[in-house]
Amino acid sequence: MKLNLKIPLLLLALTLLTIAPATAFGSDKNQPAELSTITTEEALYNLANKLTEMLLSLRNVIAVNQDVINTSSVSGEYCFKGLVPAVVGTQVGYDFYIRTGIRVKQTSLTLRNLTNAPDEWERNALERFGAPDYPKETPIAETVTAGGNGVYRFIKPVYISNACLQCHGEKEQIRRDIREYLEFHYPNDKATGYKEGALRGGISITIPITKPALDK
Repeated sequence: MKLNLKIPLLLLALTLLTIAPATAFGSDKNQPAELSTITTEEALYNLANKLTEMLLSLRNVIAVNQDVINTSSVSGEYCFKGLVPAVVGTQVGYDFYIRTGIRVKQTSLTLRNLTNAPDEWERNALERFGAPDYPKETPIAETVTAGGNGVYRFIKPVYISNACLQCHGEKEQIRRDIREYLEFHYPNDKATGYKEGALRGGISITIPITKPALDK
């Protein structure tokens, strides 16, 4: 019964990010958020924060269900497939961008996947997150100009949970098959050696906006 409950939860989490564009922004691809209802920085902040929490929920469901994902329901054998929170999050973020024009990105100063490297704005934010006196869980957000267009930038810190340690903990404590998978696919991996509660990186949201959205 436990197994049967976990799989629908996983599918539900994946579905939420898939249907979000249709319910919140319409079905047109590569279109920015509907600014007739998003006209203030407060509204942009709330949207970005909700998108972040949705992705964090997805990541959490993937993380705590690794045994379900990697264990054959027929033979009972464990085979690590690499379907981990960061991989799923990257793919969902790309699909979400194609559908909506809103970029949802996972990033860090200690990279495993180089495609998640931070840009200058994200790097500055991540460095601030790492300061000893920075208030935990507090996002950074602002409206900036990029390529002559207004862009709303938002990033929220992400911390290591116990479930994350199976791929991000001390190397000698990571399962051998997982460790070998990581060494093969990510030879320059910098994302191990973490402790529970440590800063891992951030979820970055970039929303293209027009002038009405700059009203405060």
